[in-house]
Amino acid sequence: MGRPDERGPSPSAGEARGLEVRGAVVRYPSSRRGSEPTTAVAGLDLHVAPGEVVALLGPSGCGKSSLLRTIAGLEPLAAGEVRWDGVDVAPVPVHRRGFGLMFQDGQLFGHRDVAGNVAYGLRGTPFGATRATRAERVAEMLELVGLAGYGARAVGSLSGGQQQRVALARSLAPAPRLLLLDEPLSSLDRRLREELSVEVRRVLAASGTTALYVTHDHAEAFSVADRVGVMIAGRLRALATPDELAADVALDHDVAAFLR
Repeated sequence: MGRPDERGPSPSAGEARGLEVRGAVVRYPSSRRGSEPTTAVAGLDLHVAPGEVVALLGPSGCGKSSLLRTIAGLEPLAAGEVRWDGVDVAPVPVHRRGFGLMFQDGQLFGHRDVAGNVAYGLRGTPFGATRATRAERVAEMLELVGLAGYGARAVGSLSGGQQQRVALARSLAPAPRLLLLDEPLSSLDRRLREELSVEVRRVLAASGTTALYVTHDHAEAFSVADRVGVMIAGRLRALATPDELAADVALDHDVAAFLR
């Protein structure tokens, strides 16, 4: 199994590199006066290649969601770099990074129907230039997530799993350079979570989306991702394919204990 800090050959100039995180440190100020800040991410390196899906797996409080939020631009870096195709995105505002976000609760708009929710993310993109292009893109995304014909339905009439499919369609509709998913299925029961994780994998692969997927669920991470990273105490302690992680006997004690 490769070491988590190993890097392949450097891409040539102009070649797509995907996401590169180098020496990322994320800290939060202490709520107690005079106390040291809390370090959530401690000097982490990560590469997600174009078209690759990487899952970050780890216990609560390990820093995986903090890292995702920092990549999105929702939290500042205390040190290190976040780059996309070799370009530093730290000074770029959240809405200009071209990254998509999907959260646990889906954050759908109850006053909009399914089509209206999916179309919301198309504002300011070529897909939203005209009513016809919006309708075509919405229909394409709903078919992709298995909800063809649901456009006129009220989101409140859908099951929890269907609502998360709508949220996924909305996240994918603008064709984001990178999709960041933070515990997107954790509010669902286990049976539905297992079923939808397979569907999410299919949808991401079919759309060729580069994605970073945060979860605490082992089976979900192994179902969705090309590679799985295990984070413990703010550090990336392992990064490999699901098969390699399942078979590797050289995992350090903490990672092995977490994966059991």
